[in-house]
Amino acid sequence: MSDSFPNLFSPIAIGAYTLKNRIMNTGHAAHFQTGDGLPTQRDVDYVGERAKGGVGIVVTGHTVPYYDGEVSLSLASYDERIVPVYQRMAAATHAYEVPLLAQLGHRGRRVADAAAFLGRPSIAPSAVPAPDFSAPQLVPHAMTIAEIEETLEQFAAAGGRAVAGDLDGVELAIGMDYLVPNFLNAQSNRREDRYGGATLEERMTFLYETVDAVRDAIGTGRILGIRMYDDLEEWGLQLDEYRQVARLLEAHGKVDYFNMWQGIVPSPRSGRAHWPAHYYPSGAFAHLPRGIKEQVSLPVVGTGRLDSPAVAERFIAEGVSDLVGMARALIADPHLPNKAREGRTADIRTCIACTQSCVGHIYVGLGVGCIYNPVTGREGEWAELPAAAERRRVVVVGGGPAGLEAARIAAERGHEVVLFERGARLGGQVNLVMRTPARDSFEEIILFFERQLDRLGVDVRLRTEAGVGDILAERPDAVVVATGSNAFRPEVIGRDRRHVLTAREVIQGNAAIGESVLVVDTLGRAEAPTVAELIADTGRKVEIVTGLAYVGCEMPIPAWHNLTERLLEKNVTLTPFTGVWEIEDGSVEVYNVISWQPRTMEGIDTVVFASGGVPEDALGSALVDRVAEVHVIGDCYQPRDIEIAVVDGHRAGRAIGAGSS
Repeated sequence: MSDSFPNLFSPIAIGAYTLKNRIMNTGHAAHFQTGDGLPTQRDVDYVGERAKGGVGIVVTGHTVPYYDGEVSLSLASYDERIVPVYQRMAAATHAYEVPLLAQLGHRGRRVADAAAFLGRPSIAPSAVPAPDFSAPQLVPHAMTIAEIEETLEQFAAAGGRAVAGDLDGVELAIGMDYLVPNFLNAQSNRREDRYGGATLEERMTFLYETVDAVRDAIGTGRILGIRMYDDLEEWGLQLDEYRQVARLLEAHGKVDYFNMWQGIVPSPRSGRAHWPAHYYPSGAFAHLPRGIKEQVSLPVVGTGRLDSPAVAERFIAEGVSDLVGMARALIADPHLPNKAREGRTADIRTCIACTQSCVGHIYVGLGVGCIYNPVTGREGEWAELPAAAERRRVVVVGGGPAGLEAARIAAERGHEVVLFERGARLGGQVNLVMRTPARDSFEEIILFFERQLDRLGVDVRLRTEAGVGDILAERPDAVVVATGSNAFRPEVIGRDRRHVLTAREVIQGNAAIGESVLVVDTLGRAEAPTVAELIADTGRKVEIVTGLAYVGCEMPIPAWHNLTERLLEKNVTLTPFTGVWEIEDGSVEVYNVISWQPRTMEGIDTVVFASGGVPEDALGSALVDRVAEVHVIGDCYQPRDIEIAVVDGHRAGRAIGAGSS
């Protein structure tokens, strides 16, 4: 037990199991499966690393009991081929005495219309779609009694595969407007047979039978948990209904714990709270587990922006929940539990709730990652960091994310590292990001690296512009060039006029800004909308134009949704499909990128380009023939984003002394 977190690291009984601590790695989509929904070795490595990191119990991502055409979203618990992969996953967690559960659910009417067009119908208790205009309203097929019975058999078979795969139980997902809550909800269940009813208790029949089917399949010696979700919609099931569901299920006598969360993923306003970004404070959702715990005696899991062991400890100590659920906190640092238990909280890589590389990866077809933990998703390749065969003297030029990670990894491997940074603080452009509204959490990236470089004895030289001579004077064996980028101005007529600025200049606060401001978004990332909000907060009139389909279209969806709502509340005008041709004094010539129809925007005092960077790469070229090993990384190789910069830095730190450059 940890002296600092005695409640968090106390054991707890869940069914027939005793967990070594109160931390659950809650079920979430890692998206490492094959095209037909089978977990891969990356899934095995992923869950194994979190078990090694010290959690008390792990739950897999969502699995489905029948093929619904969306295997890219869930794991295929309907397929016997999953059993040997389950066995490998279980062995990976059992090696650290950590139980592994399969999360099991059925998407019901929330199967996307594309899957239906491929021949897989969406099904529901009644032929009623969700009354949600932000998602397709495809009318589902109303299930017959025979189809209900077949579905129950599919749940039982999926539970049996979990047992055959040596898993320790199943967590039923009851929420997100999926099939089981479709039966519970009067809006979606208008049946007049025994599966319907005027009251919630009457509509519990399908859930009771699902619980019975899964419990019979897994036996009494394994864990059966229930994860519920407040829909955050008036037409959906909310916390009050789930309080009653929990009471009834506990009285039913066949489940072992409750896990309360929120959000309907396909519904943007509700779904953004399913993955709460940095616009929500840490520990903001205590009311959810507390609401369930007031009704039941079984253990309750609380989750949602529990991004530090201190907040998690408070949840347990204050009786908010019996366990804490962590997903993104363990994506950022799977070893958070061990570090907290050992008193090494300064070494924890804190989740900043950016949603960029965890949730954001889902929408571009990638497996889960972390904006500043490059090992996440690469556990099989990078979880172990071998010491260098020979100690080298390494010079890193540039203290942005790429250079910081390169310096950290090189020093961890045993190299002697000197880091030059021309600014007053490490962090590079992160220092700008954290100055925009509601993004102060990004400072955690800088704080982590400051602590780690200090611990590792890296010789950090701030306010030092390092030229070729300065670098060669250090007699380095290897140089890492991470000099970043300068702001890019697109090739627009009039781009050099005095009233034309870049987002970086605005954030730095050293440029005069007029009363009517046009922000030009050429990337679809956070740069344009965040600088627009910064300007709007000064009382100025702001419009964002972009040639893309919408402003910020390359942002992760949860953060984008929060930010867009904030812009609308602040009367920022968002204008898509608009390119910029020429900037004049007081006006801007623009055109529709689809029709090429031109128009003139009058009364523009200031134009701000949010267009990323152009490489500052001269130093790398000057060094390549003068030092045996030179690595050019991050924005000075090609401007991209923080995540890729950190990956570049990590790869370079590993490569030093290995003969690659």
